[in-house]
Amino acid sequence: MYVLAFDRDWTVDVNPHPRREAVPLEWVRYWAHEAGHEVWAIGNQNLVEEADIPGTVESIRQRDGHVDALGEQDEYGYYEWWPEREERLRILAELFPDAEGYIAVDDLDLGHVDGWEHYHAWDFVEHVRHGELGLSVPPSSDLSPDGGFASSDAIEEILEDGYVFELTYRTEGDEKTYLVTHIEPHRPAMTPLKGPPTFWFETVGNDEQFSVRLPDIEALHPVPYDQLADPLTDAAFAAVRKQLEDDSTSVDEDTLRTMLADAADDPASVDRREALRLAMGAVKNRADAREVAVNATFALLGDEPSALDRAALQALHETAADDPAVLKEHVGDLAVYASQDSMYQAVATRCLMELAEADPASVLDAVPALEAAATAETEATQSYSVYALSCVAEAYPEEVFPAIDALIEAMQSEDETVQTNALAALGKIASNYPDAAEPIVNELVAVLDADAKRVRNNAVGLLGDLAQEHPGVVIEYADEIAARLDDDNIQARVNASIALQRAGEADPAAIRAQQDQLKAALDDPSPEVRSNVCALIGNANVSVPIEALEEVKENDLDETVRDRAGWAISRVS
Repeated sequence: MYVLAFDRDWTVDVNPHPRREAVPLEWVRYWAHEAGHEVWAIGNQNLVEEADIPGTVESIRQRDGHVDALGEQDEYGYYEWWPEREERLRILAELFPDAEGYIAVDDLDLGHVDGWEHYHAWDFVEHVRHGELGLSVPPSSDLSPDGGFASSDAIEEILEDGYVFELTYRTEGDEKTYLVTHIEPHRPAMTPLKGPPTFWFETVGNDEQFSVRLPDIEALHPVPYDQLADPLTDAAFAAVRKQLEDDSTSVDEDTLRTMLADAADDPASVDRREALRLAMGAVKNRADAREVAVNATFALLGDEPSALDRAALQALHETAADDPAVLKEHVGDLAVYASQDSMYQAVATRCLMELAEADPASVLDAVPALEAAATAETEATQSYSVYALSCVAEAYPEEVFPAIDALIEAMQSEDETVQTNALAALGKIASNYPDAAEPIVNELVAVLDADAKRVRNNAVGLLGDLAQEHPGVVIEYADEIAARLDDDNIQARVNASIALQRAGEADPAAIRAQQDQLKAALDDPSPEVRSNVCALIGNANVSVPIEALEEVKENDLDETVRDRAGWAISRVS
């Protein structure tokens, strides 16, 4: 038994030297599989697959029992460490210490490696032919394919002409036919020693991968798209879906549209999950068929949502983020999902949110569903729905009016974004329907000391809006509003001064009771706050020392503040 170590390029006839003779691949396979020699690939590891022989990874595995020495693989399949060619030969010599001889055939000169005889391919071929190395040459009939194809080139040409194929091959004496797609195997250097096949296929429909040697292939025919789409089959959906994933632009538009439209018209006639996967792929990758793919997706969603159904609806949301109009025709479907406590609710509400942000009018019919979602248990659903309602309230406050109770409840959320958006929506309603907003004053006061500054700002600002129409209601909370004059956020202080001004008309005495806060606010960093406080003091005749007002009148840097302080002095003196 010899140990034969072959390079590939410029050595074996799969990639021969342009001007020299190469070792026939059939010789390498014969020595490995029929003559009983140890034949290994030491160069380009593609030879592992082509000759069904072990390579460098397997030599490390047999030496160490594992391949840890190679380290991790990068995204291209290359290991952190790879032994030099000389080291590869030494490892093989260690694995087979009792061999009759060690022969390396390589275009690189390896004659300096102890124990090994080195040959260039053209010299090696001549020595073998003359019987000088003790290696027999197989009869060509033993190695020629006995199937329907004379060479792998013929198979490659067919594989280049299609995507889905009808494959007939022999296995264990039986003939089998499948609808398949061709797949590329991993780099041979990464595969265990199991005799990698010449061709790998994947069955359409159940994604089973298998290999077939060239001699076993009886027939291989591309299957045209029109045959896939008419009549529709599970395999057809799987095949087109796989091609859409591999190369989205290569799928025929008419076929794709036909398959998706037929699936939407009669979902029960197809494999729902496979058709849904195809629809998802089209939604994501094919704008020319997106409308029919969206229609098909809604038609194929299951009553009891699975992970696939949720993923399909999520794909719709991702598309709507860039092109909301694609979902306009399905607001009713989304509203049904958004109003129900199911695994669809959050993503359906999110889709409605994208539509509401882009075109509030498009979701008017979904306001009741958004109202229901606004009180959902999940924070995400609640956040999406409240934001959507705030978008609609901006343009159509009267349409959101019925959802006021849900917004008040959302305003109590611990989530700052939900609180802020709920207050924004209520503010839009209050601006147009003050009577409707009057009942929320108690809830607004409850969040005046919220941790989130935006919530405090919006709450006291909304109280200022309400004070224009309902000063008598708001002034009852003068103490709580005046406390915001000490807020560390300038906008909250400004809003508080405005709210007190507007509400103070109903009860000046309530403003006079705030004299300590008002006097302190004369030193506020904000000229707007100082100006408003001077107006408050003058309007309500607040008992503030004249000296304090005179200091402001004489020395304040803002002209408006100085003028307002002078006016206040004229009112209280």
